[in-house]
Amino acid sequence: MAKARMLHKTISVSEQVSNLTIEAQLLFTWLIPHADDEGRLKGNPKHIGVMVVPCHHWSPDHIQGLLEEIGGQGLIYFWEQDGQRYIEFPNWKTFQYIAKDRFHKSELPSYKECVDSPSTTRIQNVVKLTPQANVVESNKEEVKKSEANSFADKSLKSIRVILKEKTMSDLIETNITNRHEAAAFQAWKSLEPENKEALQTTYLNAVRKGVRAETIFQWISEIRQDRTIKNPGKIFNKKVEDYCKLKEDDKS
Repeated sequence: MAKARMLHKTISVSEQVSNLTIEAQLLFTWLIPHADDEGRLKGNPKHIGVMVVPCHHWSPDHIQGLLEEIGGQGLIYFWEQDGQRYIEFPNWKTFQYIAKDRFHKSELPSYKECVDSPSTTRIQNVVKLTPQANVVESNKEEVKKSEANSFADKSLKSIRVILKEKTMSDLIETNITNRHEAAAFQAWKSLEPENKEALQTTYLNAVRKGVRAETIFQWISEIRQDRTIKNPGKIFNKKVEDYCKLKEDDKS
């Protein structure tokens, strides 16, 4: 495996990358030089912690959340097969040139080969197989589809299962239609998945009050990183309250 990889300058203007929290941006960037010549690497969070970010002392759960966030933006495929987790960069060949005489075939499974396998599990909100992870977005409509579909399509299916005991009006109210609501759904999945009511009363309510996806992802990262927090929903609500108060102060 090479000791270095190319990093294209257009990463600085990628909407998908900018939608990530700072920690997720760092992890995404640092994953690149650890991938093999076909853009794959082992995805176990403990392995990532030891090999990619050993000086940050992030917990496996925290790394798992960051990988899900990166996968949700379509920047990586993140899946599990036969009890092992793997990562693959969808646009590896677009941004990495490897001479034929230096190329080494990957020993890890390909996402495209594994995706239809019955033993393969897509981890939470991993994007569809369609490559929509270009770091350079030349078409804004495709970017909007990528942002919405990466979380929204799968979130909507999941939410209907989770809230199957609720009324149809509740289901309609909680339909995921944009990336901000999808971020709220991810926050609920990461922080309070056992509290079904909190999905609407805490997390989707934050979006209704004007909290954007970028801010929600930042809060997820902050709350998950603080191991002293016993009630993440209460802390999230406090952040929403402070956010709204700050917005009111800015208006006055």
